[in-house]
Amino acid sequence: PLPVSRSHSQCPVPLSRRDNVSSGSIRPTWAPFNSVLASEEKLLFSLRLMNEDWSSERDFSSFRLGDVLNLQAEVGAHSHVPLRLFVDSCVATLGPGAGSEPHYAIIDFNGCLVDGRSDATSSAFVTPRPRQDVLRFQIDAFRFAGDARSLIYITCHLKVTPAEQSPDALNKACSFSKARNIWAPVEGTRDICSCCELGNCGSAA
Repeated sequence: PLPVSRSHSQCPVPLSRRDNVSSGSIRPTWAPFNSVLASEEKLLFSLRLMNEDWSSERDFSSFRLGDVLNLQAEVGAHSHVPLRLFVDSCVATLGPGAGSEPHYAIIDFNGCLVDGRSDATSSAFVTPRPRQDVLRFQIDAFRFAGDARSLIYITCHLKVTPAEQSPDALNKACSFSKARNIWAPVEGTRDICSCCELGNCGSAA
């Protein structure tokens, strides 16, 4: 079987939900990062900010607090082997790189969209997928508390598995439903999301 493949995608995007929603517009700088992973084949990973109907990339004029940001992760491969894409983690920081401080986890624990667990958010994965090699998610705009900077970097760890492989605790896309008070997967059985609440989903071998 095709081994799990991994890549990091990073793009700066302005986020703020912890200040007054009526405050001024945010001026973003967006520079999508694509990477090519050489293993048994070449995989091109991308992370893009999309418009409201997901038909094209959004222009980057400005954002306001409370806006919903549409993010689309995708992988391209010159292969006959169907792939399923997952977003393993996403971290928001004030500087480039996932290790920059301060940081805020948007997606963690191998595909748990933990930002959606916060009271003030509606962040979630979009279901169903348009294709197995595409995964969409929405996050509410926010800013780090006590920091006036409007430019925030989002670094995401993307990976793929064979599409025929069933999602599991290490390869999943789970959102928290406040209405039902449960974690629910984009696909697969609900038990694969149970570790999201525990905050520990194990680790890849």
